[in-house]
Amino acid sequence: MNPRLDKLRKLRLTTEKKKSRLSIEVNALLDEQSLTNYLHILSDHIEASNNKVAASLFVKRYAFLPVIYLYVMTVWNEKLDITYSNLSIQTEDNEKQWLPKFYFHHLRMESLEEDRESWRIDCIKNLFKEHISPVMELLSHTTKVSKLILWENIAIYIFWLYETVLSDDDIPVDIALRAKEDFYFLISEATGNLFGDYDVNPLTRYYYEVSNDEVRKRGTCCYSYLTSNREYCSTCPKSCKKRMATK
Repeated sequence: MNPRLDKLRKLRLTTEKKKSRLSIEVNALLDEQSLTNYLHILSDHIEASNNKVAASLFVKRYAFLPVIYLYVMTVWNEKLDITYSNLSIQTEDNEKQWLPKFYFHHLRMESLEEDRESWRIDCIKNLFKEHISPVMELLSHTTKVSKLILWENIAIYIFWLYETVLSDDDIPVDIALRAKEDFYFLISEATGNLFGDYDVNPLTRYYYEVSNDEVRKRGTCCYSYLTSNREYCSTCPKSCKKRMATK
């Protein structure tokens, strides 16, 4: 048993490779034709109405890669190797609810060996500008899905990681404090250029403080209702408008 691996497995990391139609090497997704083919397969699996819907749901699931990466950065002061060639997406063909896992060919982690603030900037740039942003750009270009939707799909799980997982009472005090500092940096201090070709931090627009019993509503719709799910998410703005209309 490896306690650290067990922690990451709960965040959708896997140490097993499986052959399936929806399992794919991540570097293949940087090829437009391969990406289009994959989205067609995904659309069929989740019964998406079109590839734009599939692209949104893909990023909503892919958001767990940033969750894994940021967990390792904050909790263990280590940086995961998330080069495209080191990753694959693993899915069971008979899995009705598509919840892919991430397989690392080499589960390499570089330990902090310098000033943490400079190191953290490098980590954020490595994650978003060098990995996430190119995937989003190609998805948006290929399917015309709005990047506002894609970024919110990422943001909601980053908020969940820091506000829920790393705010648990069982988290050691030093890690909880570091988590607060990292989260504040991510949503308030990190500059737009760390996320790609942006003047403004793309996560900031989706964040606002909520009370303990309040649910943060989304600003965009992720199109989940246009899949086999056929229901609005509980935080969806379309769902809120629909409830208001029936009152």
